[in-house]
Amino acid sequence: MTREATRQGPRDNEPLRDGTSLVAYLHILKKAHAALVGHDRAHQRFGEVVTHGQARKYIEELMPQLRQERDVHRRRRRG
Repeated sequence: MTREATRQGPRDNEPLRDGTSLVAYLHILKKAHAALVGHDRAHQRFGEVVTHGQARKYIEELMPQLRQERDVHRRRRRG
């Protein structure tokens, strides 16, 4: 069994609803992702997210990259 199959939640197939805090968080991630890879690529990837399960996968994909970039930025600032 894959990691995704074992972590599947009961709402994974439900569509995302506009106006929720999850959608707001996803927009924040999209903005950070766009700063790293460009608006077009980030927008294209974000457009694929329509269910709760896809949102979870999107977050799991982006967070390691965003954390790494944050750490690099912090090291540069602290010099």
